[in-house]
Order: sequence, then structure tokens, then C-alpha cells
Amino acid sequence: MMRYYMHDGPAAFRFELAGDLNAADAARLEQDWKTASAIVRNRTLIVDVSFVTGIDEAVRTLFRHWCAGGAEFAASSKPSHELVELITERPFAQEPMNAPTYQSWFSLTSLVIALLALLTLVTPSQGQATDDGASLALAGFVSRSARGMAQSTDLGDIAVEIDASLPQMGKQGRFEAIRHRGPTGAPEYELVISQGDSTVKHQVIARYLAAEQHACARPASSFAVTPENYKFRYMAFIEGGGNRFYVFAIKPRRRGEGLMKGEIWIDAATGALVHQEGHLAKQASVFIRRVGIVRDTGPRVDLPYVSITRVDIETRVFGRAQLTIRERPAISISNAEH
Repeated sequence: MMRYYMHDGPAAFRFELAGDLNAADAARLEQDWKTASAIVRNRTLIVDVSFVTGIDEAVRTLFRHWCAGGAEFAASSKPSHELVELITERPFAQEPMNAPTYQSWFSLTSLVIALLALLTLVTPSQGQATDDGASLALAGFVSRSARGMAQSTDLGDIAVEIDASLPQMGKQGRFEAIRHRGPTGAPEYELVISQGDSTVKHQVIARYLAAEQHACARPASSFAVTPENYKFRYMAFIEGGGNRFYVFAIKPRRRGEGLMKGEIWIDAATGALVHQEGHLAKQASVFIRRVGIVRDTGPRVDLPYVSITRVDIETRVFGRAQLTIRERPAISISNAEH
């Protein structure tokens, strides 16, 4: 059974393959490369066969066709070296000249960075709010955010529930875990449940969690919602249930990774950020058309959840991917057992 990932970078496009490959896999790979090449155009094709355990004649024919067209083959073990020699009909010399791409077709790093940014400091530009109440609410939010950032390492354990799906393929998956902060501040997960379709679990949920690790390693200042990164515009206020919320439009000053265009809602009474929605200004991969984000936090969300985030991703390969991420305070599983 074939398993594979697709990665795109500035100079090369890479297939990372694993398992036994047969004629059906050859047809699938050929179609995927036709789709990809129409987008990436003149980038070099790299085929990594390090974890391939066998190929049939149809796959061998496809690989030889790609080789004749300029494709390069990567291999990291003696059996995979021999497989490359069988395909290319020449001695295996070295790894491809192009550096690894490592930017997945389904890269969620920018998404996670954007979500992290929406939990950090929002600072207004001078004179942008025409409502004194909005100015005060925004100032209150700035104060809350500053305190939250200073205490970010003491937030405790968080229970995380992720429901993900590929609707056009009829596939779903679910992940539940307790998130701890490791010694360096990076998230560490204590698994509770992982179930559902393997494609959703590996291509959607696992990539989201890996992207979160990557995003946490970046300086917050590079994607925080601040005047250095964003323009702000007061739009209106909304009232409901005895509460007033001030709405601000946010627009990135540049098309950097993790920046989003949309709006934020701030509670007039508490200065709490209760709602954000928008889309990423720049996609992390050519295989993603658009990423939409809606996040509800605090008093607008029924207990026991702290926040609920809904993500809608339009991809060029698998169609639409959807994630719902729920977070709430939790007691560590290991502590609960004692």
C-alpha cells in the first residue's frame, strides 16, 4: 500500500513515497504531478524513494519517463539507492542538488501562526477609533493582552479536541489530548483519543499539530496583531444579550506568513477579545487556494470551552478541508490517575 506526501518549495516540488507501489499508484502519481506541474510550472521534480519497499513495471515505467524529463531521485538507504539505480540505469551518485522543500502542500503553519497572533497584543493606531467607547475597550484589551503575554507560561494544562474532515471525500477524524507546555514553552500533547480516517489524521490533524510546534518557535513580534504588522479601522458596535461589542477591521501591512485580513470583536465592558474572523492574506502553499478562520473566545462561548476555532481550507488536491478546534482547562491525565 502506498503512502505519500507532496512538498512544494521555491525551486523544487517533491514526492515523498513509502510502501509498495503498483499500477494504480502509478496512475494516481501521474495525475497528481500533472495537476502540480500546471501550478508549479518549471520547478524541478524530486522523487524521494527512501521508504519505498517495492514497485511494479507500471511504476518503473512512470519513473523512467520522469527521469528522462529531468526528474531527480532521492534515497537515504542502500536498498533505496539500488532502487534508484534500477530506475535510472546508472550508479547512484548523490542526493539531488536542490535542497529539500519541506513545505507541505497542506502546510498549516501560517494558519497556526495566525491563530497564535489573535491571542497576542492588539495595539491601536492613533486616532483610528471614532467612538470613545471603542477606544476605551481597545485600551482595555491592550492591558489584558499585555498581562496575558506576561503570564503565558502559567496558563496550565489545556484539553484540546479537534474534529477534522475532508467533506468531498467523505472522510472524518478526531483527536483529543491534554496540551502541556514543555520546558522551552513548546506544546506537548498527552493523547486521549485519536480515531477516524487515516488520511484525515495524518494529512490534516497531524500537520496542524506539527505546524503549531513550528509556529511557537517563531518570535511573536513577527506575526502579532500590532501597528507594525497591521492597519486598524473602527467599523461599528454590536449589541446583544445586554452586551456591547466593538468591531475593528484588521489589514496586514505586508503579505507575510501568518498574517490575516478580517475583523475582531472586543467586549465593551471587559476589553476581552471575543470573536475573530477572516482569511490568510498569503497562502503557505500553491496547493491551498484560501484559508478562512473563525474563532470565538470567552463570554460568547458556552462553558466549558475557552475557545472554539473553525477553519475552512480550500485545497487544489483534496478539495475542502475543515477543522473545529475546541479548547478548555483540563487536569493532567497523569495527575488524575494518582
